[in-house]
Amino acid sequence: MRPRDVSICSVADLGKIVRAVRKESGLTQRDAAALCNVSLPFLNGLEQGKPTVQIGKVLVVCSRFGIEFRLRLPGETE
Repeated sequence: MRPRDVSICSVADLGKIVRAVRKESGLTQRDAAALCNVSLPFLNGLEQGKPTVQIGKVLVVCSRFGIEFRLRLPGETE
């Protein structure tokens, strides 16, 4: 696969990316939460785009400074 550049402009965008990567990996939310050592409710909230104070503020600050997040999705090379 070739790299996919993905722009993240909101916590909801990040949640969609996390969900897509998890599903592409064939993991349930429960398995992914265990693999990441986080609770199932946390992972569910992340995938639902529920903002936390920390990440929500980070995205706002970066956006205001014109900083764009880019992710290279796993399993892909240039």
